[in-house]
Amino acid sequence: MKKLSVPCVLLILGSLPSHSYAQSTRFGLKAGANYSTTYIKNITRPDRILGLTAGVFAQVPLLQDGFFLLQPELLYSAKGSETSFQGTTYQNRLHYLELPVLAKLNADGFVFEAGPQLSYLLADRQEAFGGIGSNIDNYNRLVVGAVAGVGYQLPMGLGLTLRYANDLSRISEDGPRNTLYQLQLSYALPGK
Repeated sequence: MKKLSVPCVLLILGSLPSHSYAQSTRFGLKAGANYSTTYIKNITRPDRILGLTAGVFAQVPLLQDGFFLLQPELLYSAKGSETSFQGTTYQNRLHYLELPVLAKLNADGFVFEAGPQLSYLLADRQEAFGGIGSNIDNYNRLVVGAVAGVGYQLPMGLGLTLRYANDLSRISEDGPRNTLYQLQLSYALPGK
């Protein structure tokens, strides 16, 4: 997995345009909520939990009219799930640093976005039987996923986006994958 991640990051960074459209690149901030769970195919999914997401982004226009953009982001994202069994609640929270790189269409403010995402596990927190634990060694530190979303962005830069994200790789060797919905409020600073 680590051998795959370096070429992916280099490809993403190399795809950023360096020509005349760069002067209209906009940078911004975003924050919102995750509603996440984990799943294994054909097994009942645990309950979803709420988490925080926040970070920075850039909007790089690939066409002069701003219809097609590339939007790399760097986000903190809290994910996880909760399971109840015989009166005991087990909660697992995973904390990631994420790099989604999205192709974005802007049709008069209505936005449609999709693309790959690399997630790096920073920490985990497991709560069960009244105790708290952590064992990050049991998890894959790097997870590959995909993101798709819709939203609206005002010309002044304020935007609201609803996304769905799904991991393509497992969070541990034989373990589940993350899946989540995100609601994000963003603000793109004025371009030059």
